[in-house]
This record gives sequence, structure tokens and C-alpha cells, in this order.
Amino acid sequence: MPSSLVLRAEEAPLTADATSANRRYRNPTLALEDRPLPDLKPGWLRIEVLRTGICGTDVHMVQTDATGYVRCSAPAHIPVTGRVLGHEGAGRVVAVGSADAGFRPGDLVAPESIMSCGACATCRRGQFNQCERAALLGMQLDGLFATMADIPARCAVNIGRLGTDANGLRMAACLEPAGIALLSAIRTDMRPGDRVLVLGAGPIGALCAMLAQSVFGAACVGVVEPSPFRREFVSSWCDVAAPDVAQLQSPRAGWDIVIEASGNVGNIDEVLPQVAACGRMVLLGRSGQPLRIDAVDRLITNAISVIGLRGHLGGVYERLIDLCQAGRLPLDQIITREIEGLGALRTALSTGEGLEATDCKVMVRVSD
Repeated sequence: MPSSLVLRAEEAPLTADATSANRRYRNPTLALEDRPLPDLKPGWLRIEVLRTGICGTDVHMVQTDATGYVRCSAPAHIPVTGRVLGHEGAGRVVAVGSADAGFRPGDLVAPESIMSCGACATCRRGQFNQCERAALLGMQLDGLFATMADIPARCAVNIGRLGTDANGLRMAACLEPAGIALLSAIRTDMRPGDRVLVLGAGPIGALCAMLAQSVFGAACVGVVEPSPFRREFVSSWCDVAAPDVAQLQSPRAGWDIVIEASGNVGNIDEVLPQVAACGRMVLLGRSGQPLRIDAVDRLITNAISVIGLRGHLGGVYERLIDLCQAGRLPLDQIITREIEGLGALRTALSTGEGLEATDCKVMVRVSD
């Protein structure tokens, strides 16, 4: 019987319209359970999970604030039966729900984590990441912290050309966070010669720095990260690094692009005086904090843009696979630790084990 790492929590919304996790669930617990999968739906795939990555979202779904509510502010639904976390990874197809699914047993796939409907007005405009009926893998649907998982075929990407060896499989399991980093570069119109500042050197922040330097030809890459380990870890992909904005050495002409990947949105107002005219600032990290901007006049006068962003849909995985195969994007280099099995995953999430201080990406080897 398949094994799964199951999260349970008490549902106690702070407000009647609570939708984000940190306003709805408290006192989370994790348990490793054997439980059967339901009948496979038409158009779905059953995959054997080979590798899965730990995201900050997973960590924050297990951690609580002072009142006992989960830290994560992303949309989530935890039923009474529990929720299987995990939205990054790669697996092998073992069964298909219908002949027209486009895959067959044995295919290697990486699932996209946003399950878009493809039919709402937003999807019909091609804005799949903002689908009006989107469901998040591992948050609103059971995810990849399991030996077997069911995913919609339309959200699976064939990674056969990348996952031909162990290293390629590790890179394939990093496609989801790399997709967010790539889309942030595309949406901010990153160009050769831009000066790029990344706030936060977790996995997505590290990938943003890597892409800015290696793929987009940034003239200068800066990183703000309080963890000494992470600051040192990203040093090969940045030109300057500092523990906070106040100690950052900024280019004389300012930063063209600022990517907030830490969840500490207070950084936005603090760094605003260092942003160049027509600069672009993008928010990726979630914390539930309110965003306050005091220097509104500077924002207006200098035509500085502030945008929110999530997702990786729209052919982003395919671009990343091409970059990996061309040797331009060594995604596996963000992996600082690999652990064995769901039991080790439960321990890592339950104890924290330095996940946010002394690691970047932690990869879980579920099976081979």
C-alpha cells in the first residue's frame, strides 16, 4: 500500500472569509501513513514519486505563529482526512486514467503545481497562473510527499530527455521553483546589462540570482540574505551580498530590478530609494505581512513598478529543460542536502533541522 506523509490541522478560521492557511488552520501535526489511492480518474496519471523537494511553503505549513496558526499564507485546504504536502518533484508514470492522456507507463514526468482549469476567462486569455479555479498541488490537492501520487495529465511535463541519469533527475525535480524564478525574470523584462537585486537567498532567490547572471547577462547581481551560510552559498552567482538592505553596497545608478523572494515585504520600502528610474520590483515570497510604501512620490516620479507574481505555467518547464541540456542552467547546484525516504522527510519538517538557515534546497530521494 502506498505511503504518504499526511498533514492534519484544526480548522478554526479567524474570520468568516479566511482562505489563506495562516488564518484558517492551527496546531498542525505530521504522520507517516499507509493509505490506498482512489480509483484513477480519466485524464489523470498515477506516478511513482522518485524525487521531491522541500519548499518554504511546506516548512511554513508545519510551523506555527505565537497563536498556534500555521505560518503559511498561501491558499490551502486541509480536509479531516489530512493533506499530503509536496508540490516539487519528478516521478515515473505507472498508470494512465485514459488512453488519450498523452502519456504511457514508464514515462518520466514533472508535475506543474498549479492545476489550471483551461476554461475560465482568465485561462482563455492565456493567463493560466492566475486561473480563477486553480487548485494548488500539495495545498488544495494531495501532493508528492508520498510513494505514489495522482496528478492531472494536463499538468504533467515529460522530462525523459532530462531525467536520463541521477543528476538530470535532480535537476528535473527543481523545475518548479526554477519556473517561478524564470517567470519573474520574464515578467520584469530582464535584459543584458541590468542591475538585479535579489532579496532572500533561499532556493527561489538563489535560482533568480543564477538566472540573472548565467542566462540573462546581468551587469551586477546583488543579494540580501541574513543567513551567513546562504549568503556564502550564493556568492558564485552574485557580485555583492549583505545581511540586510542597510548594509548593501548598491550600484551608483541604482537597481533596475528587485526580486523579493524572502517574504519580508518590509524590504520593499527600505530598498526603494536604491531603485533606478523605471525600475521593476516583483514580489514572490509570501508571509501574510502587509505591504507599506512610504516613498510613494519616488515611486510615481521615477515610474517604478511593483508587481505580484506566482506560477510557472505557459511552457516555462520546456524552456528550463532546454537551458539545462545546453549546460546554461545547472539547477542541481542549489541542492545542499539529499535525504532518504519519507521518514527522514517527516523528521526534517518536524524539527526544522536548519532548513532555512544552513541549507538551500533539500531534496528527498523517495525511490529509484
